[in-house]
Amino acid sequence: MRLYGLRLLVALLTFGVGVAAASLLSFSRSDSKPCGKRVLSYEPVAVSMAAPEVPPPPRACDFKVSGGILNGKAVSLPQPVYPPIARAARAAGPVAVEVLVDESGEVISAKAVRGHPLLQQSAVEAARRAKFPPTRLSGRPVKVSGFVTYDFALE
Repeated sequence: MRLYGLRLLVALLTFGVGVAAASLLSFSRSDSKPCGKRVLSYEPVAVSMAAPEVPPPPRACDFKVSGGILNGKAVSLPQPVYPPIARAARAAGPVAVEVLVDESGEVISAKAVRGHPLLQQSAVEAARRAKFPPTRLSGRPVKVSGFVTYDFALE
């Protein structure tokens, strides 16, 4: 009886190792299926000894750098207008605006991501008027994404 149990255990372990090895080594994934769905095939893969193709260098517009908080990097950072309705409602606090700055330093998109709803539109309008120095990465102009934070305080 023990011998039978030991043989069964060895057979199950061998099967498990074989399945794991096969899935790691000799299968290829079909690109026609969406990611996450694995299509397994046993087709041989051709290996070329020729030099690999070198892709063309990416264009400047292909790069986007994360700049974090951009308040201190701005050449011009206009202050937002405190909306009268927000002042009447005693709305105050910080408003964070996510901005995308193009290669020349102009803000091309701005979207409020945090802050009081009555203050967000004013902060977005001010962020769209901000100017930044052009950013370069390895000598190439790049876009920069980051945040501009405005603090609205009641006087």
